[in-house]
Amino acid sequence: MIHTLTSLRIFFALMVFGAHCYVLDSSFDAHFFKEGFVGVSFFFVLSGFIIAYNYQEKLLAKSTTKRTFWIARIARIYPLHLLTLLIAACIGGYVQYSDTVDWLKHFVASTFLLQPFFPSADYFFSFNSPSWSLGCEQLFYFCFPLVIPFLNNKRNLLITLFICLLLMLAGMYMTPDEQIKAYWYVNPITRLPDFLVGVLLYQLYKSIRNKKISYSTGTLLEAGVIAFFLLFYLSAAFIPKVYRYSCYYWLPISLLILIFALQKGGISRLLSNRFLIIGGEISYSFYLIHLFIILTYSKMAAFYQWPTQWMISVPIILCTTIALSLLSYYYFEKPANKWVKRIFTKKQL
Repeated sequence: MIHTLTSLRIFFALMVFGAHCYVLDSSFDAHFFKEGFVGVSFFFVLSGFIIAYNYQEKLLAKSTTKRTFWIARIARIYPLHLLTLLIAACIGGYVQYSDTVDWLKHFVASTFLLQPFFPSADYFFSFNSPSWSLGCEQLFYFCFPLVIPFLNNKRNLLITLFICLLLMLAGMYMTPDEQIKAYWYVNPITRLPDFLVGVLLYQLYKSIRNKKISYSTGTLLEAGVIAFFLLFYLSAAFIPKVYRYSCYYWLPISLLILIFALQKGGISRLLSNRFLIIGGEISYSFYLIHLFIILTYSKMAAFYQWPTQWMISVPIILCTTIALSLLSYYYFEKPANKWVKRIFTKKQL
């Protein structure tokens, strides 16, 4: 367990939260908040790193099986996904459809996390909109055990990523603006390189994790990598959005993960705080339910004439989301995770 990386998750989940707060107040329409979608790129790269960190050696040594790996991943993402999907379906108003058959098509696609494969916003943002990213993660998880014997070689992985980057840059350049979100932001196939960057990052981490780095040097590296990320983040307004959806952030995100994975400095010590670690643990719940709370508050504020000034509404929504995320993590996510693993393990026996 790398506690610093767990803690970082809540900060990037908060960035996604900030990017969605524009529905409450025009102040959040500024670049600083709207660029918060970079949080998704962070989670994809981090996913590649953590999956390789936890499973690469086990799968290669065959001390765990592909089936066991896939069951663990299903148990991780599906229970809360299905719960939030049902909530969205019951509430209504979260999907655009023409008739009952069309609604069922949307529902089935979302149920099996296939919605991001459809290049239409009424599909990939239907029901619980943030769940599109789980469709990407599902593809990553399916591919990992199959390709890791090949990608375990750093040279093969670098060549693969270099070819992907060239193809992506060419494709991004030729894609019309109105289609970039469908093809480069939510598409699981074009987001797969983000995950592979994380896998490569783990190979680099293995080669340097035992190097001696002093506390002061580690602190300087951590402060420097945060500054480097912020430089990219604040300069992003000058870069076409199609590149910012993915490859533009590969370098700063990778360095951020790599340096904090080493846990050598003072900022890492701060990130190892118990409350920040809990924040990271509930980040999945936070990510999946935050938009519900934002949109529900917005609708109720309009109906009951509640205050919508961000200084009032955002703290209320944030505290509500954190409280519900804690309840979800401890009383639904963890028990459901164990239950799913137990059910599939019994079937295997």
